[in-house]
Amino acid sequence: MIKTTIDIGTNTMLMLIAEYDEITTAVKTLLDIQRVPRLGKGVDSNRNILFESTNRAIAILNEYKAISKEYNSESLTATATSFIRDSHNRAEFTKSIKDATGIDIEILSGADEAKWTYIGGIYDKLTGSSERITTIDIGGGSTEITTDFRSARTLSELTQQEITCKSMNIGSVRINEKFLNSHPPAFENIIQAEEFINEHLQQIDFDISGTKLIGVAGTVTTLGAIMLGLDKFEADKVDNLVISLSEIESILNRLVPLSLEEIYVMGDYMTGRADIVIPGILILKCFMKKFGFDEITVSTKGLRYGIFLREML
Repeated sequence: MIKTTIDIGTNTMLMLIAEYDEITTAVKTLLDIQRVPRLGKGVDSNRNILFESTNRAIAILNEYKAISKEYNSESLTATATSFIRDSHNRAEFTKSIKDATGIDIEILSGADEAKWTYIGGIYDKLTGSSERITTIDIGGGSTEITTDFRSARTLSELTQQEITCKSMNIGSVRINEKFLNSHPPAFENIIQAEEFINEHLQQIDFDISGTKLIGVAGTVTTLGAIMLGLDKFEADKVDNLVISLSEIESILNRLVPLSLEEIYVMGDYMTGRADIVIPGILILKCFMKKFGFDEITVSTKGLRYGIFLREML
């Protein structure tokens, strides 16, 4: 059975077309692509989705819908996250999308976003051991921290267990617009950004000590590509890569003095991300230092895979 899921985020729009094997519960990825329209630009300051953002979303969704039909996908599910949740004109936005594309957008709560990102990010990394897992999803508008208190050994256990999560309004686009919109960023602005991030991290009031940390979304996958010295993003090389906190700090120190142009030419994965990679890394660094994580494992999957599994199971 072939299904399509679309993740409409603050910075990116990702589409997964996959096939599910009911016997083996394997997910076969047929197509996994992204566009970087930055639909959430300005939402943190004016709380409205811009007219031009709506038009970009319509164009991409119509493109995705046509591609989905080419793959004979049986259904298409589109979900949206932080920037739409926070916008005053979200009803107008979703109506415009429906009228122009025929696609209904499901606006996920922060808790649902965290849950299905968690499931999508780790479903293929279950080892059958008793190891607990925590995921961090650094998006453009928000960051979700999710963990369990009873480790899952199978996909069925994973989708049925209760998880604990916290969704915080710290994302790479938000931090960039609020503190780091000059490049290279000034040292005092970096300090202000870290203080702001750490204030929000105090919201995490559940125990994640001793868990394995897995990171999803663009900040962590970009770190993986930088660490490997890739010119083009290669998911098979980045997925499951382990990055230490010291390596993250080294990459951050390397990026901070660079101009946007110097960051942009590092690889094709910097398209639409060159100005927000530093704030994303700051969020990750502050989180790992605050909660004592020495390393993080990269997952190239996430919400779109979680929603796919939700639709199949």
